[in-house]
Amino acid sequence: MKIIYNKIFLEHDTESHPENRKRLEAFKNLRQTKVESAEKYLKLVHKKEYIEKVKKMSGKERFLDIDTVLSEKSFKVACYAAGAAILASKSGGFALVRPPGHHAGIEKGQGFCLFNNIAVAVQKLAKKNKRIFILDFDGHFGNGTAEIFYDTDKVLYTSLHQEDEYPYGLGKIEDIGRGKGRGYKINIPLLAESGDDLFLSSVEYFISIAKQFKPDVVGVSAGFDSCHSDPLLRLNFSVNSYYQVGKLLSQNFSNIFAVLEGGYNLDYLPKCVYNFIAGVNKEKIRFKEKTTESSLLTKKNYDNTLKNLSKILSPFWKV
Repeated sequence: MKIIYNKIFLEHDTESHPENRKRLEAFKNLRQTKVESAEKYLKLVHKKEYIEKVKKMSGKERFLDIDTVLSEKSFKVACYAAGAAILASKSGGFALVRPPGHHAGIEKGQGFCLFNNIAVAVQKLAKKNKRIFILDFDGHFGNGTAEIFYDTDKVLYTSLHQEDEYPYGLGKIEDIGRGKGRGYKINIPLLAESGDDLFLSSVEYFISIAKQFKPDVVGVSAGFDSCHSDPLLRLNFSVNSYYQVGKLLSQNFSNIFAVLEGGYNLDYLPKCVYNFIAGVNKEKIRFKEKTTESSLLTKKNYDNTLKNLSKILSPFWKV
C-alpha cells in the first residue's frame, strides 16, 4: 500500500476550519501522484441535482451546511479526491485526500464532506459485480456511506464509532439495512474513552463476518479522529492500534485500499496513517506508544452491545 496524494487537495480553502489544508501539509514532502477527476462518476452515488448544487455554490464560496465550507475550487478538488479514491481501489493504495467523504449522502453533503469518495470507488466496483467489505473506523458514524449502500447485499458496510456523537442519533446496532441490504450494515457504537482493546475486538468481530461475506475487495474509510489526542472526539486509541488493524486486515484479505476521512490532531495524524500502512504492508511498526485499555464499566457496556448485536445479526451471520 502506497500513499496517493496530489497538491490539488490543498486548494479546498477552509482557512481556520478544523478540516483544513494543514492536515495534509503535516505529512511534509509527499511525492505527488497523477490523479484524474471523477466528476463523471459522481452520479454513481449522488443525485444530479445535488452535484450541480455543489458546483454552483462552490463558485460563490458559501457554507453547504453549518459545518461544511465551500470555496471557489472546492467542487474541482472534491472531484479529484473521488478520483484518487478510484485510483486507490485499483492499485491497493491509500488515498490521502480532502475534503473527506463518508458523511456525504445521495443528495446531501454534511460533516465537512462534499462527495462520498469511498462510495464512488466502491459503487464503481459493485457495478462490475465485485463484492466489497467496507471497514469504517473513523470515530464518527459514516451515515452517508450507510445510506448509499443501505439496500444492497453487494456491499458489507461496518462502522465502529463513538456513541452519541455526530451525526447524532444515527449508527445504532438496530440499524442493519433494508430489503436485500438487511444484515449488511453493521454498527458498533463505543463509549467515550474506549481503548485499543475494544477497537481491536470490534475489528475482529467485523472481520469474522466479512470472511463469511467473502469480499473481492476491502475498502477502508480510514478516519483517525478516534486517536486519543484528537480534539473532536473522546475515544482513546493509540497509534499502535492502527498498525494492528492494518495487520489484521492484511492477514485475512489480499485486496485492500483505503481513503482518508477524519483526523484533526496534526502531530498524530501522520503517525496514525503511516502505522496503518505499515500494518497493511506487513512492515515493522513505525511509531510506538503505550497501548490503552478500557475501564471495566466500558468493557461491560461493550460486552452487552456485542451480545445484543449478535442476537440481531444471528439470522444473517454466524456470530
